[in-house]
Amino acid sequence: MNDLFWLMLVLFVVAAALRNELFFYLLYVMVGLQVMARFWLRRGTRQLRWQRTAPTAAFPGERTEVTIAVQNKGLLPLPWVTITENVPPTLRTPSTVREVVSLGANQRHVLSYTIIGQRRGYYRLGPLTLNTGDVLGLDERTLGRPEHDSLTIYPPILRLADLGLPAALPYGTLATTQRLFSDPARPVGVRPYQAADGVRRIDWKTSAHAGAPQVRRYQPAIALECLIGLAFAREEYDGRFAYDTMERALNAAAAIAAYLQARRQPIGLCTTGHDPAIDATAQSVPVAQGRAHLMQVMGTLGRLEPATNGALPVLLNQQAAHLGWGSTVIVITGQRGPELIAQLLPLQRRGLSVALILAEPTPADLGLPREYGIASYGLWRDGRPSAR
Repeated sequence: MNDLFWLMLVLFVVAAALRNELFFYLLYVMVGLQVMARFWLRRGTRQLRWQRTAPTAAFPGERTEVTIAVQNKGLLPLPWVTITENVPPTLRTPSTVREVVSLGANQRHVLSYTIIGQRRGYYRLGPLTLNTGDVLGLDERTLGRPEHDSLTIYPPILRLADLGLPAALPYGTLATTQRLFSDPARPVGVRPYQAADGVRRIDWKTSAHAGAPQVRRYQPAIALECLIGLAFAREEYDGRFAYDTMERALNAAAAIAAYLQARRQPIGLCTTGHDPAIDATAQSVPVAQGRAHLMQVMGTLGRLEPATNGALPVLLNQQAAHLGWGSTVIVITGQRGPELIAQLLPLQRRGLSVALILAEPTPADLGLPREYGIASYGLWRDGRPSAR
C-alpha cells in the first residue's frame, strides 16, 4: 500500500460522515488517477524494447564501444526510464553506467559507453535493468533479463625475445633438397618455361623482358604441423608466484602461435586450462593455418582460467595422434623431472619432434630432457635469455 491509499481511505470516511459532494468528487478523482496511472504503466512497459550491441573480442588496450538501444514502441509516452548497466571494473571505471531518459510515443534512445580491456580474460557485460514508473510516482516497474554479452580480451602478442626465448626454435618450415612442396613466400629466381609448368607460375614481366616465357622458382620446403600444448592447471606449477608464471607461460604460447602464423605454419592448441565460456576444460583447437584460425587460438587462450588439476602429457598423446611424421609438439609447462620425460618419449618414438619449454627451471631441469634428444628451453618471469 502507498500513501495515496490512506488518503483515499480518509476521504471516504470524511465523505461518508459529512455526506459532502466535494469530498466524494475528490475521492472519485483520486481513484480515477490511480487506475489510469496503473493502466498507463502496464501498457507502457509491455511496449518497451531494448538491445545491447557489444564486440565479442578485443585486444589488450583497445577501446571499443558498447551501445544500448531502448525504444518505446507504444502510443503512450513514458515520463522517465532509468537505464542501468553493470560492467566489470577491469573494463571500465566507474563500473556502473546509468542514465535517465524520457521516451515519447515510438521514440528510440541510444546509450553508448567505452570499455578498455586492460588484461586478458573472459568478461560478461550486464545485467541490464530498466526502471520506469508513472508520472504521479504511484508505481514503479523494474525490467531486465538475466542474459549477458560475453567479451574475450586476447592475450598480448609479444616477441619471443621479450620472453627470453630464441627465435631459432626447432619448428617452422624446413628446407629440403627434395621438391615435395614449393613455398611461394620463398622465391629464389626464374627459369625457362617447361611444358609441365602451370600458367600461374609464369612471371610475365620477366618473360616480356627476356623475350621468352619464364616461370618463378621457389625454394622447396616442407610445411610441418605444430601442436602447442599448454599446461594451465594449478598443480602443474610450483612456487609462490605460480599465477604470474602461468600467465607468462600463456603469453609464450600466444607469442609462438603468432610467430608461426606469420610464417604460414599450421598450428594447433591443446591445454588443461578451464574455459568459463563452456564451464569445462578448454576444447582443443585442431591444427590449421590462417589469420582466422590464429584468432580462434587467441580466443581460447584469452578465456583460459587456471584449472584445479590436469595432466598435459595425457592430453598431448591423444591430440598428437592426428599429426603427421616430422611434426612438432611444443610443450609449455611448470612440471619437470624424469616422470615428465617418460611421458613425452612416446611422442618422440612416433616420429614427432618435441620441444620442451619449462617455467622457472634449474640447469638440471634443462639438462635432463636434452639427454634424451628433447630440446629444452627456460621461461623465467624476469625474461632472462634462455640457456640452451
